[in-house]
Amino acid sequence: MAWLEEERAFIVEEFIKNSGSPVTTQRAFRIRFALGRREAVPDKKMIYHWVSNFKQTGQTFEPLKEEIRQEVAAITPEMFLKFMDTYREATSVYQYSRPLLE
Repeated sequence: MAWLEEERAFIVEEFIKNSGSPVTTQRAFRIRFALGRREAVPDKKMIYHWVSNFKQTGQTFEPLKEEIRQEVAAITPEMFLKFMDTYREATSVYQYSRPLLE
């Protein structure tokens, strides 16, 4: 699940406030975001990861966005056109072979 920046910041703040208790942090998260007992909350491993990342970088999110921006910027028009040609071929084969499969 993709967690919002607000949720990550809340988790880090609560974890520190609750003396490093992931269970207490999860309970506070459920209350703050009005979640039911069976709704997803960040697991212990994720909480430790976010806190560790915050201590190292001062940010509650991973610098993944910048990596993605750099990778997207590296895509040349030729690469994109080749991908689109391959995609069109694959979908046209599927489209025309579908009646045979039914």
